[in-house]
Amino acid sequence: MSDRKLPGLALALDHAIMRAQLAAVREGEPFSQVRHRVLKYTPGKRCVIEYLLDGNGEPRSSQRLIGKIYRKERGEVIFKNLRQLWQAGGAGVSFGMPEPLAYLPDMRMVLQRFVPGRQLSDFSERDDLSTAVRCVAENLAALHGLAVATGEKKSLADHIRKYCHPGPQALIEACPEAAPLVENILVGLAQEASLNGAPICPVHGDLNLAQIFITGDRAFFIDLDGFCFSHAALDVCNFLITLQVHFSGKSDELRRIFLERYLSRRSPPMVAGLRPYQALAYLRRAVICFRQQAGADWPSQARRLLEAGCEILIKS
Repeated sequence: MSDRKLPGLALALDHAIMRAQLAAVREGEPFSQVRHRVLKYTPGKRCVIEYLLDGNGEPRSSQRLIGKIYRKERGEVIFKNLRQLWQAGGAGVSFGMPEPLAYLPDMRMVLQRFVPGRQLSDFSERDDLSTAVRCVAENLAALHGLAVATGEKKSLADHIRKYCHPGPQALIEACPEAAPLVENILVGLAQEASLNGAPICPVHGDLNLAQIFITGDRAFFIDLDGFCFSHAALDVCNFLITLQVHFSGKSDELRRIFLERYLSRRSPPMVAGLRPYQALAYLRRAVICFRQQAGADWPSQARRLLEAGCEILIKS
């Protein structure tokens, strides 16, 4: 999608809404009103639209749907991936995720149901985080155990290229004093032997608090665009570092609870590579600091993250 298409997006929404109704509404359930709002627009990548379908004044008959418009053929590929994950997960029974409803080729839109619950990014240390992380561990273990037939295989080097955009070298150029730390992490990752022969499985690829919804005793994962076959440690470590960054006061206990519940459902060999993938998570966050440059002290924040990544790699 080009930037020029955004002003014309509103003109296309009526067509998308009608297609959404045809794809998502069961026969005999007409809707009196369809409302929409654009939730997110990333130039050149995708647009996320929320649809509210009101059912004849009956609150329980209303539906909330999410439509994602992608560039070129990416949406069709993602929809096929979502469908196989949905089917392998027992239609949402064993693995919590949004139901993929349809791919609308005219709009290059993937249409999904909205998942229930509360976004984990809205939780604070006053909330029941222990139950929440247990739910995350159970759903992540379910994802990693799905019998999915097809998917792209990605290595640690692939993840560095994808998630450390615009790249470690760009961080070094912007913050030369961080060069030894960045280089130490890259060398350590290149020499890491713990992944040799480690099993791979279906992974989320980009699991963080914003991609997790909690309701009751269940978790649901959204934004599975990064699904691929890789090491389970990619998801596990990204979530472990996320807990440490966002819930520092309780992070040690939450990390223990999460790993204990996860390993009760998946065997220890599944998470071979905890050290390198935690280092990758720190490197990724350091590059994000550079990319966003949210404050004048971003170089200091980036260095602290890189130091943590180096420390992880030298631990026995």
